[in-house]
Amino acid sequence: MKKSVFFTQKSRGFTMVELLTVVLIIGLLASVALPQYRRSVYRAEMMEGMSHGKTIYDSALRYKSVNGEAPTNFNQLDVGFAGTNINGSSFTDGAFTYMLNATNVNIRNDKAGYDLQMYFPTVSDSGVSAPLYCCPIAGSATGKWVCKSASGGGESSGCYEIK
Repeated sequence: MKKSVFFTQKSRGFTMVELLTVVLIIGLLASVALPQYRRSVYRAEMMEGMSHGKTIYDSALRYKSVNGEAPTNFNQLDVGFAGTNINGSSFTDGAFTYMLNATNVNIRNDKAGYDLQMYFPTVSDSGVSAPLYCCPIAGSATGKWVCKSASGGGESSGCYEIK
């Protein structure tokens, strides 16, 4: 019986095609996941600003119900943020800048690129906090939002409700 001798070569690793395929798949997954991750971070930062703004908003409504006028200064409110020196009608806490005037609380985050305005209700001076509806301003590519109470006509589709 005649034995045939075949040249056998041991596999020493991956071929270039296999490596390129893996790199291509990882690149495709990253191109899909990265924008979604950025949107999630943006949304989380925006919700943090809305939450802080709602706290300030509620405190301003309490001040208005007790004193009969809207506060003009953060020192008049019964709210504070740890480690932040609040002095006057505006202050900065991390990436957020908070501004208070007679009609609204304005929250700005220049890093994330949005500006949020929370308007005080003008219908009732009861000081009872109604839910706020924060909606993107139509046509704004820079992330401008406006928040109004339900009595102020704030409820619509595409809005976040803050209780």
